Amino acid sequence: MQKKQNKNIFVTGATGFIGSHLCKELVKKKYNVVGLSPSDDFHNVKTLLKQKNFHLLKGDIRDLDFLKRTMRKYNIEIIFHLAAALPHGENLKDPFLLFEVNVRGTLNLLTAAHLNKVKKFIYASSSSIYSEPPQYLPVDENHPTRPSTIYGISKLEGELYCNAYSKVMNVVVLRYCGAYGKGQDEHYATYRFVKQALKNEPITIYGDGKQSSDFTYIGDIAQGTILVMEKNKPGIYNISSGEETSIKNLAKKIIKITGSQSKIILTNKNTNRPFRFFLDIKKARKILGYYPLPLDKGLSKYILDIKRK
Repeated sequence: MQKKQNKNIFVTGATGFIGSHLCKELVKKKYNVVGLSPSDDFHNVKTLLKQKNFHLLKGDIRDLDFLKRTMRKYNIEIIFHLAAALPHGENLKDPFLLFEVNVRGTLNLLTAAHLNKVKKFIYASSSSIYSEPPQYLPVDENHPTRPSTIYGISKLEGELYCNAYSKVMNVVVLRYCGAYGKGQDEHYATYRFVKQALKNEPITIYGDGKQSSDFTYIGDIAQGTILVMEKNKPGIYNISSGEETSIKNLAKKIIKITGSQSKIILTNKNTNRPFRFFLDIKKARKILGYYPLPLDKGLSKYILDIKRK
C-alpha cells in the first residue's frame, strides 16, 4: 500500500526561479501545495494553475498576521521558505529591503510556523554565507561563515533564527550554490553564455577566466530540497553539484554542447569573485542520498529546455 503523502505544504517564493521548479516537482509527487508570491507575474507556474493540488496566493512575508492566518486556514504541515530579496538590480541600492525581506520575513515565518504547530521548516540559504575567498576547498558545512555582502549577511541571519527555532520544531537549512536552468534570468553567467552561444555571439568573460564556481542544475536543487523533507533528517546541508568548474571551462562546455561558433573574449573587467570556489556535498550524499548530475549532462538538459521554447 502506497504511503499517504503529506497534504499541506507552503512554498514561499513560489513563482521565483527555484521556487517554481520546486512547486512543479511537489505537485508531480501529489503533494498539496500552497504557493506564496508578492508578484502578479506567475508565468513560471502557469502550467500549475489548473492543478487541483496547487493554490497560488499573493502576499508578503513581511506581514506576520497574513502568514498566521494563511497557515491556520490551510492547516500547513511543512514550509519551504525560498522567498528572498536577491542581490542585484534595485535591491543593491536598498540594503534595508534585504534586511526586511530576508531577515524579518524569515523571523515572521518561523514565528507563524511555531504558533501554528508546523511540523517542518526548510530554509533556502546560500553559499554566500561562507567567507570569501574560502579558507579551504571544497567548502563543507563547517567552513567559517563570514559573509562579505549585505545579501550574505541577511541569509546568515535567517540561518541563526532557524537555529534558535530548531529547539521547538524540525528545521533544515540548505545552502545552495550556482543554480542554473530554465527560467533563470540575465544576471547569471550560465544564462548569458548559453544565450550568446545559441546566437554564435562572442562569449564575454570578466577577469582571466580562471575563477571557479559550483554550477548546479535546477532539477538537482529541487531534488535535494525534496529529499530533506522525505528523509526527515534535520541539520545544515550544502546542495550543489560538488564539482569545481572555471568560468572559462563553463563557456567552453556550452560552446561544445551547442555546436556554437562563438569565440571566448576576456574583457579584462574586474570580477566580483576572483577566486576558486566549490562546495563539499559528502554530507548530503551520505545522509540524504543526493546525487546531482555532472555539469555536461545538466547543461545539455538546460540547453534542450531553452531550444524547446
